[in-house]
Amino acid sequence: MLISLTLDEIAREQLPERLPRWFESDGDAVDVKGDRVGLRETFVWNTGDQALVATSLEELLPRISVESDGPAVSPVGVSHILNHGFAPLPHTVYEGVRRLGPGDTLRLTIDHDRVGANITTSSPWLSGLSRQDQDPSTARLRDLIASALDDQLMSAGGTGILMLSSGKDSVSLALALADGGHTQVPCITFKSGPDDTEHVYAAELCERLGLEHHTAEMPDDPARTKTALLNFFEHSPLPSADQSTIPCAMVTHAAGPGRGGLINGGGNDSYMGFLLSGRSRIKHSLRIRNRQVAKLTTKLVPHDSPVNYFARSRAGTFLPGRMFRDRETRRFYGGAVDTESFWYEMDHDARDLELLDFIQATDVRHTDTARSNSTVHLAARSSGLDPVFPFCDERLAEYYFNLPETSRFDRSTRTNKVLLRRLLAEALEYDPKVVGSNYFGFDGASFLLDNEDFVREEILSCDLWLPEVESMLNGWLAVLPKRPFLFHSLLALFMISGWHNHSVHLQQDHVPQ
Repeated sequence: MLISLTLDEIAREQLPERLPRWFESDGDAVDVKGDRVGLRETFVWNTGDQALVATSLEELLPRISVESDGPAVSPVGVSHILNHGFAPLPHTVYEGVRRLGPGDTLRLTIDHDRVGANITTSSPWLSGLSRQDQDPSTARLRDLIASALDDQLMSAGGTGILMLSSGKDSVSLALALADGGHTQVPCITFKSGPDDTEHVYAAELCERLGLEHHTAEMPDDPARTKTALLNFFEHSPLPSADQSTIPCAMVTHAAGPGRGGLINGGGNDSYMGFLLSGRSRIKHSLRIRNRQVAKLTTKLVPHDSPVNYFARSRAGTFLPGRMFRDRETRRFYGGAVDTESFWYEMDHDARDLELLDFIQATDVRHTDTARSNSTVHLAARSSGLDPVFPFCDERLAEYYFNLPETSRFDRSTRTNKVLLRRLLAEALEYDPKVVGSNYFGFDGASFLLDNEDFVREEILSCDLWLPEVESMLNGWLAVLPKRPFLFHSLLALFMISGWHNHSVHLQQDHVPQ
């Protein structure tokens, strides 16, 4: 859906009838609401005489090419991906293109005969907003999950594939597939390494539920890997540096076109409640609170030092991996900007929130929408699939968020998703302490080294980078076997490079099929 609003339409007291219900007007301005459950993507680009609002970049970018000299790459967006692994809301990797997330409102006004656009945020999932008046019922929760899956799967053509790990969220969707009789939908588990046993439980689960199961791994043939990733780079409107991107892209490419929806269990941390692990709590408690001292620390300690975790902003403490720091980025990217200020500003804006709400308003808000869910959107669409997020459902979110707190999460034991755990224990005798306890881990270091020629080719041929990128790349690849955690930074550099080298969406004459 692509909607254009002109100066005259924004100035009217009533909106045109063609606009959906997430557009509102008070006579002086037009408000565009982000989807509070994160199912709908919303992007906006405005010029002096109009605003363009779209639910996909595939529709928006060709129109920008017609209206301007764009789309142009945003140094801010690129710097965020290099330094933090993703571009946080409302940023994107395109100049002037902003993304609305849950709780965001874009206010379009007339400012000196020009369209003015301002985004405000009010998180819809803070603890104090929960009515806590819903009856904790595993039967009702099971019905809501199954219903949400049915509705979205039917919109995707009635078929698809489920990315099935052994985690609570995807296991509950496998149960919902069985409940809805969707036995034609195969479940695929990605085996990320020789020690990964998720596929074993997933296969046993599917056998119990009468579902088809497949295990996917990285192919031994580098040519197959290159073909799949070139397809992703060409068709993806955004670069993605999340470690799950490559597995997702490999699975969707192998599935081929015409398989309907890519079903994923993301999107429920916002309303179910996200509690910090013990390790994250330690990092948060040891954080260097004086910004000047933190900046000095990053100058004195090497990039791969764990001390760098403690020299981040409060919001930055929860960001993934050991990414490039500003000073490393400036060595090879001429457009590099200071991205850490963004997170310190966020610290200031959310300074009065207690820890659980702070995480919801900062980390979960950005990572669910701009990183995790975005990865699935991109992998699905690059292979002609529709992203399906059953947990991003208004009825399900409304019910779960308004449960008594003890049915959503337990602060004392740091246990989240209490009612969902209870449902799986009743239905499947599922014990998350035995299965589903491991966070998905992609062996990125091995991938980069196994595909070194391809990685070098993409990075060194990308004209975003300065010549200094070659010496930096040589040095980091040399130490990667001993310091595998550095793969996060190199993966971001590789994924941006491949996208910039090949994406059809950067071509001004591109017309979507």
